[in-house]
Amino acid sequence: MSAQTLINSANNFLWTESSLDELLIQVDEYIITSLSSNADSTQSTISAAEYAAKCHLATPGHKVRAKLCLVACLELNIKHHDMLILSAVSELLHNASLIHDDIQDMDEMRREVETVWKRFGSNIAICAGDLLLSSAYGVLANISDPTLLPKLIQRIANRTSTVIQGQCGDIECKNQSINSLETYQNIARAKSGALLGLPIELALIFSQQDQYLGIVQQATSAFAIGYQIIDDLNDIAKDAALSGRPQSLNITFVLADADSNNPIADANALAESALTEAIKLANELPYSLGTLLVSLSNQLRGQIKHDSGC
Repeated sequence: MSAQTLINSANNFLWTESSLDELLIQVDEYIITSLSSNADSTQSTISAAEYAAKCHLATPGHKVRAKLCLVACLELNIKHHDMLILSAVSELLHNASLIHDDIQDMDEMRREVETVWKRFGSNIAICAGDLLLSSAYGVLANISDPTLLPKLIQRIANRTSTVIQGQCGDIECKNQSINSLETYQNIARAKSGALLGLPIELALIFSQQDQYLGIVQQATSAFAIGYQIIDDLNDIAKDAALSGRPQSLNITFVLADADSNNPIADANALAESALTEAIKLANELPYSLGTLLVSLSNQLRGQIKHDSGC
């Protein structure tokens, strides 16, 4: 199936997982080509940072952000080349944040392989993350309508700054107990929500439909809270206290410090509420833009344990 056929069918609300998979392959190829083309032409070999970055990308995750961007672009009739660019930007920024996050959390495994810092050292990992981050802006330079670059760059910088703020908040909370649910939710929105909503936001900005940016941010922020809570529930043992201090911010520790009688049950209830809100808001988006987000939210809801004694 050609790329144009994919676009035509998707714009008639007939996009499928198989059509997205084909487009994801093209996004991956575009990213790798861009990383190579950005290198200094005088170098005879690739840098250690480029090699490390490509090793990280060779073990892909679920590519949720690329999928969100592709679906949004298809529904909004964005041209194929621009669709690949916006999707590549979303994945480059996300993967840069993962590499840096692993360094700060000292996580040794991601996607069942050694993390970049564990395999290549922290210094190379920092450079690899920086390379992906800078490459996102390099890729964006090829967009077909350069008049939209100021708005696109401003949104990228804003959402990246939000992620950094969330990461700083997460780091600070490792040094002191918190019992504020609001603080936890703000960190989750910033860390996970900012780059989750960005793919759809970029598609809306490119199609000059900025009026829907607010609802996208609200929907993806609610999803991010639900996602983070469920992730925390799966990582309770990993995040548990070491020498009297939790190793990571975890909703169950927050609720326990807030005198919850059953932190796990309360956390599940909070996740249910957040994901229900995400679905409600996503369904309010035009052009079926929220379809994939609704599907993802329902998948997460399926992981929630409703037994109050769990």
